[in-house]
Amino acid sequence: MGTLCFAIIVSIPLLAIFLSSFRVNHEVWAHIYDYLIISYVFNSLVLVIGVVALTLFIGVFAAWFIVFYDVPFKKLISTLLVLPIAIPPYAVAYCYADITDKGGSIDNILSVINLGDVYLSMPTVRSLLGSTFVLSLTLFPYIFLILKYSFQNNALKIIESAANLGVSKIKLFFKFALPISRPALVASITLVIMETLADFGVVSYLGINTLSVGVYKAWFGFDDLHSSARLSVVLLIFTLSVILVEKYLRRNKKENYTTLGQYTEANSLFNSKSTLPTCFLFLVITISFIIPVYWLITNVSLQSFNSVSGVLYAAINSFKVAFIGAFTIISFTIFIIFTKRVFKINTLSFIINFSKIGYAAPGIVIAIGVISPTIFIDKQINQFFSYFGKDIGLILSGSIAILIFAYLVRFLSVAFNPIESGLEKISEKIDYSALNLGANKKTLLFKIHLPMIISSCLIAFLLIFIDILKELPITLILRPFNYNTLSVLTYEYASSEQLAQAALPALLITIIGLLPLIFINKILNYKEGKTNEYY
Repeated sequence: MGTLCFAIIVSIPLLAIFLSSFRVNHEVWAHIYDYLIISYVFNSLVLVIGVVALTLFIGVFAAWFIVFYDVPFKKLISTLLVLPIAIPPYAVAYCYADITDKGGSIDNILSVINLGDVYLSMPTVRSLLGSTFVLSLTLFPYIFLILKYSFQNNALKIIESAANLGVSKIKLFFKFALPISRPALVASITLVIMETLADFGVVSYLGINTLSVGVYKAWFGFDDLHSSARLSVVLLIFTLSVILVEKYLRRNKKENYTTLGQYTEANSLFNSKSTLPTCFLFLVITISFIIPVYWLITNVSLQSFNSVSGVLYAAINSFKVAFIGAFTIISFTIFIIFTKRVFKINTLSFIINFSKIGYAAPGIVIAIGVISPTIFIDKQINQFFSYFGKDIGLILSGSIAILIFAYLVRFLSVAFNPIESGLEKISEKIDYSALNLGANKKTLLFKIHLPMIISSCLIAFLLIFIDILKELPITLILRPFNYNTLSVLTYEYASSEQLAQAALPALLITIIGLLPLIFINKILNYKEGKTNEYY
């Protein structure tokens, strides 16, 4: 019952948005419907298709080359391929827009070598294609991480055996590796799609009208919160469709380990020609990590250090809310998934799936959905205490608790996918055996399940930590008064075109985010060196 109540509470912001969508200003909505919504939907679909295609190309081939080719400095390259997750996507957009704009680095280099006219025919980053490029650079590590882990644990021995029997590389890739890794591939693609639909910072800065930008413009441009809510419903329908398709594709497709015994390297399976894989991996690392980080470092001005105390205060706040938020989300997620598994509540499954679509809603939409019922509750509390002559102010609306709750709604799906996938690998026969031997539900969770899925929980925790660290709209709207974070500082400076000032907090977000990513890589490398579990 407690889990069911929690799932309903988490769904309240989304239900509030849905109910609000019926009270639109009809003149505003008629204008949006007649002139804007087609472009919003079209741009969103094209962006999703482009980002999925490019992230798949980069992530799948990067995982394939890392696992099966004898590339030099393999562990270092594998680590560097994960690090772009730590860079805020809007910072990457600032970087490449600055480099490719008129008067930027590319234009200056071409002018020096008397090729200035070539610049005019070059594609600009401030386009749908440019947004696809920028988002793909920050999202492909999701696919790389999950596919690399799946290749190593599920496909390695099979592909080695098939290769020794003379199967060509192309058949090994398309007929063995990808089909075996299908559940992992579907889960990673789902995360990429939801992240793309939810993005606001990149598409807004680069001038692309997607559904998330339309939600913002309907609220602040047309001053109609309800039309914004109706556009949000359209966006949520897209997301719900993605989740349902994922469930359909993963039906009865549980991932089972096939690599039993001590983990071994691929015995230099494709070491005859590793020049192309090495060049490909180096190019990906350069454009996704080295160039953006170099741009951030070189754009940190001396003026940024005049307010170093404010930046340090924001860094501490960012770390605190990210840690508390990630721990809270993981704790609730483990409890919900365990309850769903043990008690087989069909209604709970539906409500959980509904609550998970908050990940695809723009942060600003989640903030609206959270703050509306919160203010209503605060008013009721104040009205109650007014009978006693007391004015207690905004208890919930101005607290960190409501900020953490908004993160819970926004990032619940990030925790669900890896933890639920990890728990699915545990045979239910273990549950029956433990219960028949006298173990209670608490023992089953803490003594049996948790030790088996601890790596999945840690990876989910660190991914959520990074997401909260980079989150902007929710923090900007729901933070307590005078409670700055690094993302808020970055936004405030960038919105006033002070990119040199914005570079320092953006760089600190990247540095803080790099630490958990390196730890994720350590976890995966540790699991590679241990005997694989079989259930």
